Amino acid sequence: MASVVCNNCDEPHSAPVVTEDGSYGHYCPDIGFVPLDRTYLQAVLPDFPQVIDRLADAFDCRQRKISALHGQTWRIGSVETASEPVMLYFHPTLQSEDEARDLQNALGREVRSEWRLVVTSRGTLPMAELVAVRLDDLVEMDVETGLLRGVSDPGTLAGVPRRNPGGRPSAYGPVISRLIEERINNGQAVKGRNKEAEAVLNLYLQRNPDKSAPSLSSVKEYVTKLRTGQ
Repeated sequence: MASVVCNNCDEPHSAPVVTEDGSYGHYCPDIGFVPLDRTYLQAVLPDFPQVIDRLADAFDCRQRKISALHGQTWRIGSVETASEPVMLYFHPTLQSEDEARDLQNALGREVRSEWRLVVTSRGTLPMAELVAVRLDDLVEMDVETGLLRGVSDPGTLAGVPRRNPGGRPSAYGPVISRLIEERINNGQAVKGRNKEAEAVLNLYLQRNPDKSAPSLSSVKEYVTKLRTGQ
């Protein structure tokens, strides 16, 4: 509800629903703030700036933006993960081609981040080089305070590869490294890391059709290591 009827005065009147110290309620000129049980409210008018602010707080985001990028696309901010930062965005729904185009148009105004995650309330239409996730798969709300808390790791949802802190090296390491070096020596390597990783993985699958294969994210890590000499 955007407003409720206040019955605490001599004359009942309409009062807008507000939040104070994380609690829903309304103001009465006679007794001040009157808290309301969350279940009393049948609906809440979305306040997108507040939604974005709560999401940013839930993940301690940096590079926040308090206004929409374009249309109804919002930048939540950059969240640190165990390996790489992920830039979070919010778009109310992502169910149609028009909504996908609106999102792409808005993101085209942003500096390109390697890892991006778009949060929606409904729909996760597949998009190239972009991962979308439903709001309720990322956070949950405390019905008493209205605060949000994360229930999933943004890095995992975005597909960010985990750093290996040590231990047993991957069995794929030697063979993938040889394929990368082979493509470099033959002048077949392409500049983009993602496209080169895809080409290396396809080459591995062609030569080893009956064997298990490493993940694309793992191949990307090997490409990066070979190119930087790490």
